[in-house]
Amino acid sequence: MNERKTISSRQPVAQAIRRAIMRDELVPGQRLVEADLSKSLGTSRSNVRGALMDLSQEGLVERIAHRGARVRVISLEEALQNTEVRMVVEELCAAKAAERITAPDIAALRALAKQLQARARQGDIVGFAETTHKIRDIYVRIAEQPVAAEVLARLRALISRHRFRLTYRPGRANVALPFWLERVEAICQRDPEAARLAVQRHAENVKEAMRALASERNPFTEQP
Repeated sequence: MNERKTISSRQPVAQAIRRAIMRDELVPGQRLVEADLSKSLGTSRSNVRGALMDLSQEGLVERIAHRGARVRVISLEEALQNTEVRMVVEELCAAKAAERITAPDIAALRALAKQLQARARQGDIVGFAETTHKIRDIYVRIAEQPVAAEVLARLRALISRHRFRLTYRPGRANVALPFWLERVEAICQRDPEAARLAVQRHAENVKEAMRALASERNPFTEQP
């Protein structure tokens, strides 16, 4: 983790650590040493301590008596349950977005859908992932569901390592592409029910892929 700016309050410290976990810069099981985090973030140990307490309440960090804190290891089963909950919330956002979407937003989403196709064709895994994030950000914003947006962010952080290994798996972009295109088109067609179903179908595919990946020789449930 490399945060260049000095952080002077507890909340931004928690955000920085959460972001590092989501980016796989801090991996499951890794110890979180207050002194090291304080130095790298340019903040006080009290801010780090408070941030770790907040993150432990979110389920991202666990505190062990006499051993300090570490990034919590999320089992496959818990990751699958989180995925189910996350997709239900995404169904809500996609359906609401379909009801509220405007012509400029339709143009923006369809432009991103074309970009997504190009990224998949080029084998640009990183670009594909970044584009899906932009698509999700747009329809969550359109949905105007701030509580749902916060829940999505927390659930995505909880399963970050599982999601990371699946997202960046060779060939995954081509598998995921039709599901994303279906979702985008349903929202752009202002069809809430189709948007819900598109998210459901994608969720089932994601769960199947996570189970398959976990059964391989180096499953993503292994301890680091």
